Amino acid sequence: MTTIYSNGAFFEESWTLIDGEDALPSDGNVTVPLGRFLAEPETFLKGGRQTAILIAAGDKAEELQPFLDRISLVVVAFPKFTDGRGFSAARILREEFGYKGDIRATGDYILDQVPLMRRCGISSFQISKPEVVKALKGGEWPEVTRYLQPVGTVEEIPAGTRPWARRSLREAAQAAE
Repeated sequence: MTTIYSNGAFFEESWTLIDGEDALPSDGNVTVPLGRFLAEPETFLKGGRQTAILIAAGDKAEELQPFLDRISLVVVAFPKFTDGRGFSAARILREEFGYKGDIRATGDYILDQVPLMRRCGISSFQISKPEVVKALKGGEWPEVTRYLQPVGTVEEIPAGTRPWARRSLREAAQAAE
């Protein structure tokens, strides 16, 4: 079982990572690396199990487009908290392809990145750092209210006269109070 954080709550899920040439288990939900999935997609999409696709840093999220309507979970890997390629993968899935399913972050990231991940379209988090779990359970949320890059997944309003500067609607509501 793995602890997942989504929509302000923690819950447990069970997924089996099928790595390399591992045999496909007879039942249960599986997570498959993108390359292996693309080599034999129908093997993983048929049957009663759910299949999650793991997009590693450096994988091309675009290759998953033909299958997005049949996949309920895409897992985006963050191998280091300094590696931002997962942000790009999530934005491509949400903004360019309109993916409606769950995009889950996994790997080595810090609490300060969680709101920015949500802004890019990530909707759930598999957390490996105990300090991140502790902070989220304690109600910490490092809200970012001003942005220098607009995204298509969040409603924002301009911040001044610069077209690229944005501020969150949450900040605008608090200022009006």
